[in-house]
Parts: sequence; structure tokens; C-alpha cells
Amino acid sequence: MALRSTGNVDPDKPGLEFINMPWGFRLRPADMREDKGETLTEWALTFLGGVLLLSAFGQWVLPGSLYGGDMIAMKLMLTAVLGVAGGLIISISARGFRPEVQVDRQRREIRFVSRNPRGRGEVLATVDIDQVIGVGVTKSIDGPDCHCLIYLINGEKPLRLASGTEKEIIAIRKIMDDYVTPAQERLAAKMASKAARQHGDDVAVAV
Repeated sequence: MALRSTGNVDPDKPGLEFINMPWGFRLRPADMREDKGETLTEWALTFLGGVLLLSAFGQWVLPGSLYGGDMIAMKLMLTAVLGVAGGLIISISARGFRPEVQVDRQRREIRFVSRNPRGRGEVLATVDIDQVIGVGVTKSIDGPDCHCLIYLINGEKPLRLASGTEKEIIAIRKIMDDYVTPAQERLAAKMASKAARQHGDDVAVAV
């Protein structure tokens, strides 16, 4: 689910593309040129999904098809299995394999997106920004890449937001710090709210 750079090992060559948007920003691999292998895979999956769908419904119109009681049950089951499999494969091929992360300040959410060569995107997962309590940076132990991690309020395992050069990841962390409310501010706001409620209760009792 995390966004990775394009395998760049040169620390001075950008691995990620940062795109400012009116609602926030987008992150994606810097090299988004069409990959022949990905395109071939997408077309192959689309073809396979189409064949399965045609097989699912074509069996009902074939000359000499049998429609006995047991055969109808078998045909219905086969139609359901092939139809679901074909639809799922086409859905996977349509969403593509090009990762993108969208950080939306207006909606207060982080979206993990997959795009196809035609630009169509599908949201794979979302994270509420208000559930993020911190942003960190770690380095790969087996390579030059760095990783930007987000820490969630529920204590779950940190999520990797993106991977790239150290310079890129540090810059992303600084930007994310403006989006995320620090733990100290959360605690201060919570204590202030508690004190305000306590003061209101004391006033009510005095009256």
C-alpha cells in the first residue's frame, strides 16, 4: 500500500514526484513513463476477464445446451463462479498498478490510490489524518532509500507513507508535520476541554 520510488539508487536524483493541489498534495514515482510489462499485464488480465465473462453467460446460448434439473443447477453455479472471477480480474486490470498517495487537507484524509496508464484511479485505502499522531523517518538497512512513516492514535503498527531519497523524505515529513496535530497539542486541548467542563460543573453547583 505504501508508495515507493522507481528503484533509483542515486541520492541526488529524484525518486518521487510532489504535486501541489488546491486541497493538499499528491505523491507518485518520478518516472511514470508507460511500462510495457505493466501494459501487457493489464491487457492480458482484461482479456482473461472478458473470456471468463463470455464463458459464464455463453454456455446458456450454445447449440445443444442441456437444461435438465441437475444441469441447470450446475450451469448456474458455473455462471456465478466464472462471472465473479471475470469481474474481479477486470476490476484489478482497470485500476492499474501505478501507486499514488493523496494527502487531502480539506477532507482530512490520506488516500492510497492505484492508477492505470489512462489515468484512471481507484482508492485502495484511506486513513483519517486526525488519527495520525506523529510522522517519522527511517532508513533502509539494505539500501539507500528512506521511508516516511505515520503513527496512528490507536497504537497500531506504523504505516509507510512513501519511500524515496533522504532529502525527499525529510521534505515530506516537514510538510506532513503541518497537517498532523502534535501529541502535545492534543493533550493540551484535552486538558483544556476537561478543565472547561469541570469549571462549568462547579458553576452549576454554585448556582
